[in-house]
Amino acid sequence: MVNKQHAAVAIVAVIIIVVAGFFAFGGTEIFAAKQSANEVDAAVTKDCAGTPWFVGVEKGFFNKSGIKFVDKGEIKWSDQPAAFASGQINVYDGHPVTLINLLKAGVKFKGVAVGGAEPTNGQVDEYHMHYLVLANSTLHNASDIKAREASGNKVKVAVGARGDCIDLEFNAWLRKNNLTQNDITYVVLPDPQQEQALKQGQIDVASLHPPFYKKAETDGNVRILATSWDAMGPAAGLSLLVFSDDYIAKYPGTVRDFTNAYKDAERWINNNREEAGQITAKDIGLPYTSNVHYYSSSGAIDDKVKGYLQQWIDAMVADGDIKQGQYKPEDLYTTEFSDTWKTNLPDN
Repeated sequence: MVNKQHAAVAIVAVIIIVVAGFFAFGGTEIFAAKQSANEVDAAVTKDCAGTPWFVGVEKGFFNKSGIKFVDKGEIKWSDQPAAFASGQINVYDGHPVTLINLLKAGVKFKGVAVGGAEPTNGQVDEYHMHYLVLANSTLHNASDIKAREASGNKVKVAVGARGDCIDLEFNAWLRKNNLTQNDITYVVLPDPQQEQALKQGQIDVASLHPPFYKKAETDGNVRILATSWDAMGPAAGLSLLVFSDDYIAKYPGTVRDFTNAYKDAERWINNNREEAGQITAKDIGLPYTSNVHYYSSSGAIDDKVKGYLQQWIDAMVADGDIKQGQYKPEDLYTTEFSDTWKTNLPDN
């Protein structure tokens, strides 16, 4: 099994190759010629990341802002950083770990607002991730994982990709319980396939985002081993909406209009979670209402958020992905669009 550090290096290497090929064929100038004001190229995937886009279209937030977003088609979320790096898409909503991997690859961008957030209201069904086991599993806590490792039968933990929020947060939970990633085995498996793999005994732990953990829990015979909150507390669900430096320089008005529309959609989701779940389930093709991510109502990159960003950076240092002091929170964002932030709104 490839270890976490090697996986992170591989992700960065893929991004570097994509970027190098892109600029070799004219890069920025070719891409810029395809752009026009009030147009944003994005990838809308049929998973948990799609909800703001589904809602933004159905409820008219993009149209009201004058923004035309061009859906570049189904680009898996694990492939979207490379698509963003190459200019195939020019907006991306990513977790700090992915954004730092982009920086490592030489991609120049800035976060303009907070997207995802971890709710502090104690609503477990709004948390960023659930790590699920079968209802009759012998795994009840971290000590059971250690016992399995000691017996020579390591726990198999499914993750949608390596070097992303999924294993970074599980590694953080392991460290809290005096374990390391060497005490388990990671198996790469997309979220939609994990429930079946868990019930067939191919894996011991499914690492799921909404709406897939809600589906698994509704189907039954599973229970929660740990959550993203257990791993990283209020920092767990953090993501930033980002644009390339080049796009920001050329189209600051479009960035501002899009950010307003996107955040309006996310605020609507927070306040209308049932209907947002219905819209998501319809667009993804789930048979019943899904649950959805929680989002920052303010969108503000404030001192609290800077602390959360540092927590992600520290987790990457602990995993061996980056060196101490190599990156700081300020590397990931700009305050140029702070006028889009609603600082009078609480995030929870």
